[in-house]
Amino acid sequence: MKFDVSLGSLLVACIGMISGWVAWWIGRRQQLIQKAVLAAEKAVNEKRDFDHLIRNQSEISKNIAYGFKDIEEQMADQNNELREIKAWLIRGKVSE
Repeated sequence: MKFDVSLGSLLVACIGMISGWVAWWIGRRQQLIQKAVLAAEKAVNEKRDFDHLIRNQSEISKNIAYGFKDIEEQMADQNNELREIKAWLIRGKVSE
């Protein structure tokens, strides 16, 4: 049995071509997986950052509301004190 060189070279070329295609396909698949992982990480990070901003704004709003409540209480206390002073001054003029 004689070995046919052209058939052997065709076989080696086909094996090389198929292995090259498989290597390219695996590499391409890895690139797609890496891109998908990076996109998912980016989406998770953006969601986390957005949620952080929402919580931050909520806390700021609550603190502003508490600040206004304290200011309103202080103004009510001052108003009561001014009424007491006014009543004391009026009582002092009436008794004269």
